[in-house]
Formats: sequence, C-alpha cells, structure tokens
Amino acid sequence: MYEYTGCGLTGIFLKNGYKMVESPYGDGIVIEDIDGLHRTIAADILGQRTPMSGHQFRFLRKEQDLVQSELAALLRVDVQTIANWEKKGLEAVPGPADVAMRACYCAFIEVRFGPVIVEPSAKADESAVFGRNEHEWVEMTA
Repeated sequence: MYEYTGCGLTGIFLKNGYKMVESPYGDGIVIEDIDGLHRTIAADILGQRTPMSGHQFRFLRKEQDLVQSELAALLRVDVQTIANWEKKGLEAVPGPADVAMRACYCAFIEVRFGPVIVEPSAKADESAVFGRNEHEWVEMTA
C-alpha cells in the first residue's frame, strides 16, 4: 500500500490505482484519476458522523478551488477565522463551520457531478484506505 500524503491529510492509503516511476529527478508516483480519488476522499469526509478536522476543512476548501478570502466572504467571516479553523490540524472545527463546509462542498459537487450519496455508517476517522476498481476510486478495508 502507498501512503498518499499529497492531499494534506494523514493516514490516507491507496491499495492500487498508482504506480511507481523513475524520472531524471528521482523516484516518483503516478496516481490514476486523481480528481476521482479526491472526490472519493471528500465523500468519505462528508459521510463521517464526527466533526471534520482542520485538515479536512482545508482539503474541502481546496477541492472547491477557493482561497481563504473567498471562503471567508462566502461564509461571512473574517479571513483569519478560516485560517484559524484550518490551523486546528487534527482537532475538530466548530460545529457551524463543519456544517457550512459540508453544505458548500455538497452544493459544489452536485453542480459538477450530480448528487452526493452519503453512507450513513461511514467511519468517523481521518484515515482511510482507497483502491481503484475498473472505473472509479472506492473506499476499501485495509
């Protein structure tokens, strides 16, 4: 398994859907359909029953291509408030911020890709293992 740290989250592992490559700059990795992987990670975050972490909040903001000032304007808070929520790292963001980000991301993804289906019994944990089946990324058991 490969620990995928490029998304800014801890404990994200890929069972497949990637390959190691050598380049003139050293060893590297190629991940198939990285946009699909990120949507799957986001769906896992949305399905969790616990508050999202600061890292997860930042991940969802970046997935929407928003800078902190744009999200601050959207949520009608100061830009420093967004920065403070993201600096929480593994700690939970406040309830209203959590709910607002989930709603914003769901609206964003539905406009682009259709409805978000949330599994009510999803794990409430920042770490997860993902694999690629024939056509898409899915959450897998370790």
